[in-house]
Amino acid sequence: MAIITFVYPDFESLGVEYLMAACKTIGHHVHFVYYEADDTYTQLKKIPSYTKVATDILNTYPDIVAFSCVTDNYQHQLKVAKILKDSNPKVYTIFGGIHPTAVPEIVLLQDVIDAVAIGEAEHSLPVFLNKCQLNSSFVFPEESVEGIVFKKNSLIIGDFQEGRLVDLDALSFPEKEPIYKEIHDSTNEYRIITSRGCPYSCSYCFNSYMHNLRGGIKIRRRSVSNVIEELILAKKMFSIKYVLFVDDSFTTDKRWIEQFSKEYKKEVGLPFACVGNPHYITEAIAAHLADAGCVNFQLGIQSLSENLCKETLNRNSQNTQIAKAIHLLKQNKIMIQVDHMLGIPTDTLQSQENAVLFYNIHRPQLISIFWLTYYPRTDIIQIAKKNGMISQENIDCIEQGIKLTNESYLTGGSLLNPQPYYSISFILNWMPLIPKPVVVFLIKSRIYRIFKIKNYYASTVFPRIIRSILDKRDFRGRSHIIRFKNKIRSK
Repeated sequence: MAIITFVYPDFESLGVEYLMAACKTIGHHVHFVYYEADDTYTQLKKIPSYTKVATDILNTYPDIVAFSCVTDNYQHQLKVAKILKDSNPKVYTIFGGIHPTAVPEIVLLQDVIDAVAIGEAEHSLPVFLNKCQLNSSFVFPEESVEGIVFKKNSLIIGDFQEGRLVDLDALSFPEKEPIYKEIHDSTNEYRIITSRGCPYSCSYCFNSYMHNLRGGIKIRRRSVSNVIEELILAKKMFSIKYVLFVDDSFTTDKRWIEQFSKEYKKEVGLPFACVGNPHYITEAIAAHLADAGCVNFQLGIQSLSENLCKETLNRNSQNTQIAKAIHLLKQNKIMIQVDHMLGIPTDTLQSQENAVLFYNIHRPQLISIFWLTYYPRTDIIQIAKKNGMISQENIDCIEQGIKLTNESYLTGGSLLNPQPYYSISFILNWMPLIPKPVVVFLIKSRIYRIFKIKNYYASTVFPRIIRSILDKRDFRGRSHIIRFKNKIRSK
């Protein structure tokens, strides 16, 4: 059987864990190599020793090396692959993940990349590995494999299309042990998905591209029994204290949530956090979540300008429903963390000031600021280009995984001039801790505008630390803090 080594930096990747499990289940030998490069949440950037990473990979004696990539880490992975190929040109490389799926034809132009996996690969990758086994040798096959495009004898073999979608209940549970050996999460937070996809097609999100790729298929969900089975096994194998559901939209199915809440409370009984859209929060769903043990809900709001949501973000958002969702979750004693975006094309400071006043009335416990970052083939790129915010040259950089600025999506994103918004970012981050009348005064008088504080720690980290100390429900905040401490010690 084949020896395949997966490579991923900085964070746990459920996608990699599922692929390792899929390959291991049918008998292939699986290895994992981890390295640190750019931890966005701690802002601790390292210049990796790409040579050491390549050496660690070669020490696993792989037939093929699988690099999973998002746009933010694509260039790091590419540098590792270049040194790997310089050291041993005979080792095959395959790139997969969100970035190669968006621009597979561009990724495959790289000399050091032999193959690209498009979209989900739990079916296509094992099939491909099996076809690469020729007697006792590992060579790329003569015929195409659905979902994989590869080079052979100076030819490109395969179509740039996603392969067969998998039955989520039929998947082997994610292979977490190799990653847990590298990433020590002292809060024992177990990450899990119950679905793939999202019912929305927001212009800034990769899901909008995936819907087109899949002919309109938006969301698929695991059965409650399958999810509970994984969590029961996880409790036996690992010392987990919390569960984090990382679905793009956890609460889209009311019946599923009702059944889940009963089974989860009975069989698992751990505090958990999840992510969802405020338009799927009803009185019944909020009550079910609380009864099951939900202590933290991350609401995807992005903007409180209904017109901006509709015209630019492709989100039909109603502020009355957002206010209702916040009220219902607070009523059920669930901590609310809202996602709010800065740097949206055509947005204004006036719109952001109105958002502060809205949040001041309907207070979440935490406001997470995300600065718009452009990703390949998302619709918002053309909107930004039309408004003169980016050029075709910028778009070419985005498709190569080259950042437009030196900032991350937590400190400025792709906005070429974020300075006017530093003050609004600062007040949004600190607002849940400031008395309501003071917030109104700061906004109405515009005195807040003197606080053009860019520093990530002063603007974002310190209020987050205070919240995690004051609120025991914020286990996610404590997780970031612990990771920061661990990385400081390892420097």
